[in-house]
Amino acid sequence: MKIAKFLLVAAMTSVLSVSALADSHGAKDEKGFTVYRSEPGKAVEMLNRAVAYMQENSSERAFAAFNNQAGQFHENDLYVFVVGIDDGVMHAHGGAPEAIVGDQVMELTDAAGTKIIQAMMDKVKRDGEGAVEYVWLNRVTNKVEKKTSNVKRVGDYLVGVGFYTK
Repeated sequence: MKIAKFLLVAAMTSVLSVSALADSHGAKDEKGFTVYRSEPGKAVEMLNRAVAYMQENSSERAFAAFNNQAGQFHENDLYVFVVGIDDGVMHAHGGAPEAIVGDQVMELTDAAGTKIIQAMMDKVKRDGEGAVEYVWLNRVTNKVEKKTSNVKRVGDYLVGVGFYTK
């Protein structure tokens, strides 16, 4: 039920979020508005900062920082998410913490039916880190788009930051 609420909140906040940030990394939507898209390198930088923060602080403090939408781990279309390796619970989600934090998300699927959290878990359990591609609702354009999440294992947690690749 909370996952459905998360998707609804994501759709409803599309207009309120980063709807018209104009800069050199923008792409035009069908109405000609500039839509900000972060560079893949910025997602990697944020992930590395999040991993360092988790290693230097308690998990509770890290989760609070990652869930703070006005904080250092939420920038334009980038945010940090954290899932427990053993329990599959979303502990932090900078995009919509009120809708999904605390939920067991192992069955969460993308628009194509792929179990995306399971794919991310498989990647970090096998390789320790990596990238997972999927399709997801972009809250800015309100369209399903290709997205890549870079993920790393930090102790008992999967930490990730995703970016749209369209």
